[in-house]
Amino acid sequence: MRFLLFFCLVTTSVTAQNMLGVASSPYGGTQSMYLNPAFAADSKYGFYLNLVSGNAHLNNDYFRYQAPYSLTSLILNRVPGQYKLADGTVLFRPEYLGETSNGKPKSATAWTDFRGPSLLLRLGEGGAIGLTTRLRAAAQVNNASESLLSVVRAGLEDARFYNIPSRDNQFSVNTNTYAEVGLTLAVTLLQDDYQQLSLGATVKRLQGITAGFLKNNGLSYRILSDTAQQDTYYLQVDQLNADLGYTTYLQDKGRSVSVRQFFDGNNPGRGWGADIGLSYQLKSDDPDHYALRLGVALTDLGTIRYRRSSYVRHYAIQTTNQRFTSTDFNEARGSEGIAKVLENRLDLTEANNTGQFDSGLPTALSVNADVHLGSGFYLTGTLLQDVRGKEAVAIRQPSLISVGPRLETSAVGVAVPLTFINNSFVAGVSLRVGPVFLGTDNLFGMIGSNSNKLRPRGADIYAGLALASLRRKP
Repeated sequence: MRFLLFFCLVTTSVTAQNMLGVASSPYGGTQSMYLNPAFAADSKYGFYLNLVSGNAHLNNDYFRYQAPYSLTSLILNRVPGQYKLADGTVLFRPEYLGETSNGKPKSATAWTDFRGPSLLLRLGEGGAIGLTTRLRAAAQVNNASESLLSVVRAGLEDARFYNIPSRDNQFSVNTNTYAEVGLTLAVTLLQDDYQQLSLGATVKRLQGITAGFLKNNGLSYRILSDTAQQDTYYLQVDQLNADLGYTTYLQDKGRSVSVRQFFDGNNPGRGWGADIGLSYQLKSDDPDHYALRLGVALTDLGTIRYRRSSYVRHYAIQTTNQRFTSTDFNEARGSEGIAKVLENRLDLTEANNTGQFDSGLPTALSVNADVHLGSGFYLTGTLLQDVRGKEAVAIRQPSLISVGPRLETSAVGVAVPLTFINNSFVAGVSLRVGPVFLGTDNLFGMIGSNSNKLRPRGADIYAGLALASLRRKP
């Protein structure tokens, strides 16, 4: 059931700014500004040019990945031949996704974050200025019931679910892909031999490339046997009350998401965003290291407004007695294609289309504490808390808390963040050599499989290439 897998899991496609092993470091350059724009004034670099960096991330609190091969093997096309079909297609059985059942609603998030050429310049001892470019794509499901996700995992052919009425919870699905250009200014408000207080703000111009959402306000369904065709089953939707919105720009133009969208004036979405934060340092006797740094920020304030009626669809759905089979969506490509099939099957016409909707950024509270333990060792704690309203049409920052040690010099940095996210603990590791870095916030997610019994519930990887020069001492 391809459409259910998309709308209820959405983890096979791609927003957030985690990169926890690098972002909290004073050697993080432009990467630190996404965690807190005031950190630009704390940068160890006088000049930092991000050439290219990126992050791919996946997490959920229901499915455990327990295939006999790792996600890394799957991504790199190195799955052993014994797990492939005759045509070379990788074999993926339903039991390769184990279930974590506790009766609570579930969520899942997938994102990719591509950071293009970006510049950070220190302005003497008084502050810093930054210019950033970024392309972000995210897909997310919130508040999905275990019963519906069980159907997604097992498919329509599982007899356990036949003819059992289900009045499902009010789940929501959101996707958004957009480009942004940001201008950051950080200034030092207070500085002496003992302390430093800095304020930073980023203003972002946003171009929405494609977006979609399904906000389910009420769904009743059953799985039934097709009496006209033996061994065939379908999903009977007895009642559906929902809002559906999506864009068609990429599909109509036959395009895929690429860097060229930065310069495409026909993108259907426009908006503004902002980050604002404070940073406080308690200085030590060593001028190269602070004793303590505290930071607090609100990140990703803002909304993208999709308003070009020729490419934007928004429907309020009130329907009963609808039937879907596992093959209905086989030819649909991407979120736009799946939404288009739903539009056709539910007889949604232009007369029902309002032609506009808003999609919010993943607004979050960011709190960071970095303690210098001596000899280049630090202990870092980070809290990212989603502050978007429950009913908002928006991508959300998955709330997390992370604590981990870091060993750092100007030449090399190693960090091991230990993070609690989506009701599970994950361990990461990152390595920085000068301004170049490679890391993951979920190491076991990259190497875990049923073979080594790790069975992760997500994965994460990031890397970056930059040029930089250290700030001159006064």
